Amino acid sequence: MLEGVTQEPLFDESQIELLRDALGEDELGEMFADLPEAAQRSLAAIEVAVEANDLEQAKRAAHVLKGVAGSFGAARLALIAREIELELPSVASIAQTIPVLMAALNDTAASLPGRSEAVTGGAR
Repeated sequence: MLEGVTQEPLFDESQIELLRDALGEDELGEMFADLPEAAQRSLAAIEVAVEANDLEQAKRAAHVLKGVAGSFGAARLALIAREIELELPSVASIAQTIPVLMAALNDTAASLPGRSEAVTGGAR
């Protein structure tokens, strides 16, 4: 499962280079500025689904997060979201993963170029 996920790189540098080439530095910076909020919305949706004991909705929200994170080159976030979507069998197992997901989101937000503050909390 998620053993060793903290050893995974936060970012997929090859994806970021593709984005930089396609968008340019300014647009890439604007895109990165949107990542924490977009990821936070997905995290909140996962939390709401867990609270409602809705496995299908939690997995749907994880799918959205996987796509967003992958598009932005946020490799660790995408990996955790993929695990939730495809591997975790129950709401309880997803609930146990939320702190790992939140930590990855905070680490990612804090590591974005031009961004030093971490995203705080979830929708709880």
